[in-house]
Parts: sequence; structure tokens; C-alpha cells
Amino acid sequence: MSDTVRIVMVGFGNIGQAVVPLLHAHFPGCHVIALDQNRDAIRRARAASMGVELIQCRVDALNFSQAIAPHLRAEDFLLNLAPAVSSCALLALAQSCGAFYLDTGIEPWAYALSNESADATSNHALREAMLTVQRARPGTQTALVAHGANPGFVSLLVKRALLELARVLEPSRADDHRVPRTRQQWAALAQALDVRVIQISESDTQRADTPRAADEFVNTWSVEGFATECLQPVEIGWGTHERVLPAGARRWRDGSQAAIQLAQRGHEIAVQTWTPLRGPLTACILTHNESISIAEYFTAPVEDGRAGEVWRPTVYYAYRPCADAVGSMALLGEMNEMGEMDKMDKMDKMGETGGNWRERVMKDEIVAGEDELGVLVMSGRGQSVWFGSALSIARARELAPYNNATSLQVASSIVAGMQWMREHPREGIVESDAIDDEAAFERARPYWEPMQCATTAWRPEPASPALTFDEFLLPGRTLATPDSPDPALAHAA
Repeated sequence: MSDTVRIVMVGFGNIGQAVVPLLHAHFPGCHVIALDQNRDAIRRARAASMGVELIQCRVDALNFSQAIAPHLRAEDFLLNLAPAVSSCALLALAQSCGAFYLDTGIEPWAYALSNESADATSNHALREAMLTVQRARPGTQTALVAHGANPGFVSLLVKRALLELARVLEPSRADDHRVPRTRQQWAALAQALDVRVIQISESDTQRADTPRAADEFVNTWSVEGFATECLQPVEIGWGTHERVLPAGARRWRDGSQAAIQLAQRGHEIAVQTWTPLRGPLTACILTHNESISIAEYFTAPVEDGRAGEVWRPTVYYAYRPCADAVGSMALLGEMNEMGEMDKMDKMDKMGETGGNWRERVMKDEIVAGEDELGVLVMSGRGQSVWFGSALSIARARELAPYNNATSLQVASSIVAGMQWMREHPREGIVESDAIDDEAAFERARPYWEPMQCATTAWRPEPASPALTFDEFLLPGRTLATPDSPDPALAHAA
């Protein structure tokens, strides 16, 4: 196999620009082609400086084949890094050309955000559609879906955290060098350790020297992606230790029974989480593919239980974005009463000068901070393990240009996934939970350092061993709630 490959990217925004330096480092001589609906001065300058062939094109359901196929050959890569560009459509196109495919989240052609139509583009629905395609295309050219930082690399971190938790709870395992290799073995280990909660736990403290304007929506990765996730109903993996469904929540009737949907949207809910640098803090929950895939991966039959009885942890993404992003979330409140078309019109205008909102992804103007991203694996036996990254903006800039701490975590996971695919070319459609965790982990790890592995006895309710979802939930609170003391501030004091 030739080391020279062609890499076609749909989307040349923050993550597209961030991944190119790593592509050149790990795929020497590669030719990168980027299709993006925007071709502004910044994109043109960065494409020229990095040797990227930039093509202005809004990829949609009508033109995607004609726009992409002429650039794609066997053994090339197609990276879907744009919101609202169908994963199923681009995956099928890549495989028809004999090319590898990767995305950082399973995407539809357009998101439905109204209460009446949101189910169609829920993570449950998108994942079930992808699993249907997966079952129909075994042994085809490898396609790695939902493989960014999260969803994606965090699935590998969960396995590392489980091994550490086993050493903490059962020291006799220290001399046992057997590592689970199958899904059934990993699920059995989690069950034996009484893992009740897995939080994908993130605290972003990056800050800029440019104040956020009142009409600006700001964050550190993708404004459109973040806003869309904030406006979607929350979905979480639902553990079998939970006593009752949250008020207004519902189970899905089809496909995987691993997840539920809450009544609240991402910006309308607040929970407690914990990270090594910040301690206890308040976070929102964003609906993410990994909340469902991890919960399903770690579902195990109950030993000596009734036929069909299973064990499963509760899994969700607890996210504390940077301070400017928290401030930006207040802008979402006015969208609650809008109809579908009005919401989508507002989203379209976010990137336009003179529109209702302006958007800005913080990168060059960041002066300090870290993106602390990892997994908090909590056992009912009194101990938990947090495992993940404390990557600072300073170190991110040392490692790769055109990156902040957040984008580098995503970009490095993409490249590690691409390397894994080249070594496993006929695996069909694969979720991050199923890939070889050791090799992919070691390839991305240098970009995530310093890694943190911390043991903690923290509980949202110290006297309770139950670890049920209601103990983490902060009723009536959101990140944008004024005059609400944040446990993280009290911890810092």
C-alpha cells in the first residue's frame, strides 16, 4: 500500500483546519482536498499555507455524489467534518469508491428541532439507521463512525478507567495481567465492579483576550454544532440500577433499549460532575452518540437472572463549556417558542455579519486555560476513577498550529482512527467502542498529554451509595441561571 494518499474532507471549519497539520505529519505526502460552503479570506489563507486544495461547495442531498466522487479513489479517505451532511449517504459513496470513511458524529441532511419532529434526528434514530446499514454491509471497506474526541476517543478512555478501577477496588487483580478482549468480557468486568454511572466529564477553562459581545455566540469547537446539541432533547444511556424514569422522560420503542430521552433540551438542564483540576462542578447534558453506544456496549446479562434480564450503567455527557460559551447559551432561550422553520432560519443566520447573532470560534485569541476531557467511572462500592486529558492551550500550540486544546483532542483522535482503518481495511462499519483500544490510544495519547488518572470518593450526595440520576440532577438550574452558586467556585475557594 502506498504511503501517499488522497484525503477528501467535507468541511474546512475549525476541526478541518486543525486536523491538516496532523495529516501531513502522519500521512507524509498526502494530498488534502477540502469542500466547504464558505471560501472566506481566512479559509483561503490557511488552505494555501497548508497546501490544501479548497473547493467552495455546499454539499447537499442533490449534489454530494457529483461533488465528491471525482476526487475519491480506492484506498483514499473521506472525512465528514461538516454538520448536517448525511453520514449514511457519504459512507455509502466512499465504500462504492473503495475508500475509507470517518465522521466525528452521525449526521443527517438537516436537523429537526421542533418538538413534533425532533425524534427523526435524535441520536437514537441516527444511530439505529446507521446500525441498519452496518448489518447490511459486513466486510466492506472500513468506515469508522462517530469517532472524534467524544463521541469517539472517550470510548477508549472508559476501558482504561475500568482497568484502573479494578486495581483500586480489587488489589488482588494487580498480578492478573489479563485484559478483556471482547465486548462480553468488558461488560462482565464493569458489572463485577458495580459500575453504575459513566459520565463523559468535560470542563473547558480556555479564555480569550477578546470579550464576548452581547450578540455573539462563542465557543471553542463549533458554534453550529454546539447550538444544535443544546437545542436537541437530551438522550442518556439508562442504567438498570435506576429506580424511576425522570419526569417527562420516555423510552424508545424500537431498536436499542439502552437509552431514554428526557423532556429537557441540553441548555435547559444542569447536573453535577467532577474533574481532577476543578473538583465538583455544574454541567449541562448534551445529547451524544456515545451516551447510547457506551451504554449498549456495557450491557450484560444478569447472572442467575431471569431470561432476558440485563445489567447496564447510566451514561451521559456532562459538559461545562468555557465561560464565554456559557454566556452564549443565554441566547438560546428565545428559540424555545419558535417553530421549526424559524429555528433553522436563525441557525443559518448565526454565521452572517449583520444577522441576529454573530458566531466566533475561539482560537488565536485564547490566552490561557485547559480542556479537561475524560470519563468519570463511578462504582457503587464507594470509589470512582476519572481518566482523561488536561491539555492546555499552551501545549496544544506547541504540538500543532491552527489548534486550540479542544480541536487538538478531536483532530488527534481522527488521525488515530485513520491509522487504525488502514491496518483493518475490511471491517465494515465500526463504532469506536469496538476498535482495538491499545494501538489507537497510544497513537492519540501524545496529543492528549498530560493525561490524568485520579481516584475519588466524590458523590453528589455523600451519604448515598445509590448513584441514581436524580442525585446528580439540579432541578430548576441551568448553566445560564443568574445568581446561582456553582459548586466549582466553592471548591476553588
